Amino acid sequence: MNKTEARYAGHLEYLKQLGEILDYRFEPFSMRLSEEKCYYHPDFFVVYRDRFEIHEVKAFDRRAGRPLVKDDALVKLKVASTVFSWWGFRMVWYDPKIGGWDSRELK
Repeated sequence: MNKTEARYAGHLEYLKQLGEILDYRFEPFSMRLSEEKCYYHPDFFVVYRDRFEIHEVKAFDRRAGRPLVKDDALVKLKVASTVFSWWGFRMVWYDPKIGGWDSRELK
């Protein structure tokens, strides 16, 4: 777990204590996206009372003012959200401008 992921795990633990989420796991499994050995490895699997979500943690690029995500990682995340459409997929990052975690849902 890198520093940003560890920080987000602390945030998820706080949400768990508040009762906003039931549980979470770090890198619990791999998702096969194609027959050609293409896999997506989600950062967090988050359990809510009424749904499951995959959370992909990204660093924040202060100069650009947006999450730092490479094209190939974004493509895998978008493909996974289509292939495994019964789960929610969310890219999360810590935004120092708002002093907290921000996110974008992928569909």
